[in-house]
Amino acid sequence: MLKATLAALPAHCVASEPGQFARPVADTVPVDTARAFLAHEVRLLPGSPFYLRQELHRKGVLASYDPDKLLYSYRALARLPQKEGIESGYDGWDSGFLRGHMTGHYLSAASRMAVATESPLFRERADYLVGELFKCQAKLNLDGYLAAFSPAAFDHLEGKPGADAEGIAAPYYTIQKLMSGLLDAHAYLGNKQALEVAIGMADYFGKRLAALNAAQIEKIFRTDESRNPQNEFGAMSDVLTELFKISKNPLHLQIARMFNRAWFVGPLAGGEDHLGGLHANTHIAQAVGLANSANVHGNPQELKASENFWRLVVHRHSFTNGGNSFTEWFDKPGAEAGPSIDDGKALPPTTAETCNTHNMLKLSARLFERNRLPELADYYERALYNHVLASVAPDSGAMTYFTPFHGNFRTYLNGSFCCTGTGIENTARYNEGIYFHKDDSLWVNLYIPSELSWNDAGMVLRQQGDITRGQRVRLTVVKAGANAVTLNLRIPKWVAKPVTVRLNDKRQAVDAKPTSYASLRRQWKAGDVIELTLPTGLRLEQARDIPSMVSIFHGPVLLAGELGKENMPGSDVGDKDAYLKIAAAPVPDIVSGSSSPADWLAPLPGDPSAFQMKNAGPADGIVLRPLFDLHHQRYSVYWHLV
Repeated sequence: MLKATLAALPAHCVASEPGQFARPVADTVPVDTARAFLAHEVRLLPGSPFYLRQELHRKGVLASYDPDKLLYSYRALARLPQKEGIESGYDGWDSGFLRGHMTGHYLSAASRMAVATESPLFRERADYLVGELFKCQAKLNLDGYLAAFSPAAFDHLEGKPGADAEGIAAPYYTIQKLMSGLLDAHAYLGNKQALEVAIGMADYFGKRLAALNAAQIEKIFRTDESRNPQNEFGAMSDVLTELFKISKNPLHLQIARMFNRAWFVGPLAGGEDHLGGLHANTHIAQAVGLANSANVHGNPQELKASENFWRLVVHRHSFTNGGNSFTEWFDKPGAEAGPSIDDGKALPPTTAETCNTHNMLKLSARLFERNRLPELADYYERALYNHVLASVAPDSGAMTYFTPFHGNFRTYLNGSFCCTGTGIENTARYNEGIYFHKDDSLWVNLYIPSELSWNDAGMVLRQQGDITRGQRVRLTVVKAGANAVTLNLRIPKWVAKPVTVRLNDKRQAVDAKPTSYASLRRQWKAGDVIELTLPTGLRLEQARDIPSMVSIFHGPVLLAGELGKENMPGSDVGDKDAYLKIAAAPVPDIVSGSSSPADWLAPLPGDPSAFQMKNAGPADGIVLRPLFDLHHQRYSVYWHLV
């Protein structure tokens, strides 16, 4: 059956023109990539905001979900009995046009949290969900089909006469989330049944797509013809590539590459920027899959396209915190603090959707696997600290959809939005992206207190020190392996003074320029201690389109100014769009003859990460603190400096 499906697919599955498919590039080979250490290999340690928020979700938000409510729509479709007392699933998008997407997100989050925090609760829940989904798939008896909605949604997408979408707007999007969750349950928990279910789903959709001609496929996967595309198919290329890495079945890679569309890949490979006006997360997710499949297949055009996409988004379409998009859309290149695609408004409350940055971190990691470039890690740190971390309330663990920047306040979600799904994944993913390895080399990309178990090298490395509070980094070799290892320590772009590296109290003569790696190679011994001093300082960054609009950083941390709670609702929890029409608070200008923030900011006693405006004209007295620490009030991160 699989062989027949494979034979029915086009030879390459990337359309060069509508209705046509390019042939394979004969000399392509997989990229020799590094690998990120994952959640089961890295444990967060106390002493950072990442640990605190992960614990908040472990004990609260993630623990509060009921697996049987997540299964409700799946059991209803399969006509399996619901558990006693379960009369509905989760309200909102998970019961509507993205029906069932939270189940996939939860599987991904729970699988990671189970190993990242050694929690048996989440292992039990993930295994339970997989077992029940297996029953649903078997009961449906549709050649491997599994979803929370009927195949009629795909019939409608394919244009079959009389087909009713049944309210499902993005069917492949939810399929991707579920398949990703299943593969995470397999990867982290060793759940073989999860892999079996995912392979059945891939087989079903491979045969389904093989029955379509090239023009039909082009039509349903064309997402650049309107701001909100008719079919957002998520990172299908990514999850199918991940499946191929496990199964080694070429069918899975061929299906994956069907989602890498020529209209998207070609211009990007040429460095062209056609992103303005497009739905951002639709295409960031596509780029994640493009990068992953390119790493595996080695296609030069796809390799170049994925790298160019990252550069375009980061350097032309991002805000100062690393996020992007206005009201979910990319604006024209260079737009930042001026009139925007959101009805011409400047810095409206609809900036920086959290899902986008969740996927930009995935893309950055895929590219770092390919090319160990320090600027990739610089961006990852900026976006992780100043958007993903800042999207979680430190009191309740509630998450945000948009991150406003200028006189507005955050809204914390009370439903099952896309950013709720990625939000519960984000805290379980904090362990990932800190360390990478290839052969006998280790890259330390993030300075977050943690303990790495590098089993292949026989090495355990403990990291301590919170750089957001001005502490030095201390790396201790808890267990040393039998062979020499190179440690590559990232020297961030933001360091304000020369960096010092000490090994067992002896200063090391290493090249430690900003945006580079300082390398130490030796046969390590248990008890070896590396101390890394990364001097922080205050600095300004100018908006691309309005240079007089500036943001203020202290080391890696974006600072936000407290503007109070005037004209805020009694609760800041609600629908993602609940409070968008409430007017922003006025943001006073900073009036100073100096462009050095150290001249008009004074440290706040008792808090090394907070400052107060002084000699700054109308802005005098405003307290600034890390955006990730400032919640439940109005604030600004962009300021007019005059």
